[in-house]
Formats: sequence, structure tokens, C-alpha cells
Amino acid sequence: MNRKLPIGILGGMGPEASNYLYKVLINLSIKCFGAKNNDDFPEIILYSVPVPDFISNYHKRCRALQMLKKRVIGLNKMNLSCLSIACNTAHLLIDKLQSISRIKFISMIDEVSLVVAQDKKKLIGIMGTPSTIRSGLYQSALSKYDIKTLVPSSKELKIIENVIRNILKGKMLKSDGVRLSFVANSLKEKGAQGIILGCTELPLVFPFKYSLPVYNSVEILAMSLLRKYYK
Repeated sequence: MNRKLPIGILGGMGPEASNYLYKVLINLSIKCFGAKNNDDFPEIILYSVPVPDFISNYHKRCRALQMLKKRVIGLNKMNLSCLSIACNTAHLLIDKLQSISRIKFISMIDEVSLVVAQDKKKLIGIMGTPSTIRSGLYQSALSKYDIKTLVPSSKELKIIENVIRNILKGKMLKSDGVRLSFVANSLKEKGAQGIILGCTELPLVFPFKYSLPVYNSVEILAMSLLRKYYK
């Protein structure tokens, strides 16, 4: 009988990305942890919260925080192995959420930065929402490892935001994959040794094969959660 504690996920930001994280967790459970039967797989509590869109709108962040706080208070009543957020941008709120949570959050930003550091990269390109990039979430975390960063221009950020909004609408367009490649190539030309997909929507359309190492924030978080669960 499986007596391990469930994984808790705050999701819904957006729903397609949360669904993708769930699928990655199941696939990695099979591939890396030998799951074969129902009771081999992790118990997952996915709390899909329809928070207001703050991809590029700072003023909606406070409302989103209040909604997520209420969910964390509810999750505090459960016996979970860990908590996570299926959204890079929402990590702007993680410290405030952790302050009211008795359960430890596993930070997607920290886990991705650790993997990049282990690969001994010194200059990395970051792709994400305008809020994620402008807040310096990844830049700050990577600087602890003496890793320098490159970010998209304002025009390129707009391209990324438009792609993300298409995915939120359920549109998975090949043309959007091409547009993301254009932005990644721009970072590569400036010297990037790898690309962080710092938005959980981006892996859904970013080209499967790319000429630089690609750090998929969803896959890296999923692996961290599973290590914690199966430990």
C-alpha cells in the first residue's frame, strides 16, 4: 500500500500548463521511478485556481495573492509532502505564501537555477512573461551561482506574451514555435549557452529540438517533486 504523502500543486495559471505538469509527473514516474501499477504513482492534489491574469499587469497581483493565500490556508489542513506552484510568474508571491504555509514550497525558480549551475553554464538566456523577466526572479536566483543572464528585448517580450496568450486560449500553433525560436536565436547570437523556458506555457509549443540546451521549468520542477515524494 502506498503510504507516501501527497504532492500539492497550486495550478490554473494557466490550465493548459497545469495539465502539462500533471502529464509530465506521470510520465517521469514511469520512466525514472519505475511506476507500473496504480499504487506506484504519486498522489497529487492539483488545486486549479482561476486567479486574475497578472502576466503583465502588476495591479492584479494583489487580488491573485489573496486568492492563493486562502487556498494555502486550506491546504495547511492536509498532510502533504510538499507544495509547488505550476507557474513561474506566480513565484513572485511564493515568499508571502510560504509565510502562511506550514508545508514547504519547492521553488521552480530555485530548482531550475540549480540545474543550470550544475551544468556549469556562465551565460544563460531567459524566456518568460514580462512580469517574470522584469521582476528579475531568475536573474536574482542565477546570480547566486555567478551566472550572468540575457533577456529578450521589449519587442521580443511582446512576442512571447502573445504566444502565451494563444496557449491560454487553447491555440497550439506551429507558427508560435517559430516565433519563440526567433527570440531564442536572438539570445543565442548574444552569447547565451542555454535557454530557460521560464514560463510553463512555453514548452507546449517551443521546438522539441534546439541547437542549445533548453531548461524546461516544468520538467525540472516535476523531477524535484518526484524525488521528494519517492524519497
